[in-house]
Amino acid sequence: MRFLNEMMRERHLAAVLLVLLISGCAILEPRAKESTPTHVNVSAIGEGYALLYDLVSKEKQSSLLTIIRKVSPELKSLLERISETSKATATELETLARLNPPLNLKVTHLPRLEQAARESIDTETSKEILHSEGVDLEFNMVSSQLAAMNYAAHLARSLAVVETNPRRKEFLQQTDHKFSGLHGQVYTMLFTRYQR
Repeated sequence: MRFLNEMMRERHLAAVLLVLLISGCAILEPRAKESTPTHVNVSAIGEGYALLYDLVSKEKQSSLLTIIRKVSPELKSLLERISETSKATATELETLARLNPPLNLKVTHLPRLEQAARESIDTETSKEILHSEGVDLEFNMVSSQLAAMNYAAHLARSLAVVETNPRRKEFLQQTDHKFSGLHGQVYTMLFTRYQR
């Protein structure tokens, strides 16, 4: 449902991480990608966590669409897996946010224009889904999930590179793995069932 919205989030996080790299807060050599940077801008990383939390908080409601719209059992099952994974991720993020240094999962500091663009994309995508039926409905739903799962995986992966807390880093690596797996499942469904 949030294809363009998720792309905008990816660009925002990429910009945040680029600022970290340029400012010297997190200098990573090619062979040291998995090592821990010596200085990390905690507020910029916090924004990344807030973006991930916002995404999974929305995605945990994905299966609710199946209550108001009739979809295939396969798509319903996939949306339920996405919802459950997102719920578990949101709950774990709330726990990890209390570790030192604490994280504010509600503040992303996005520019107003970007916020407005995201809201516009969400509204348009929701209308598309609510006004389509049958194969078109499912295609629209699966397409939006493809982008969301890809964004979640890459966001977790990017955060894991700069995270210094071992527990959070492990969580992010696991989150990347889970959402990469879901992305693969969505991709397979998109191209086997709804190929146009």
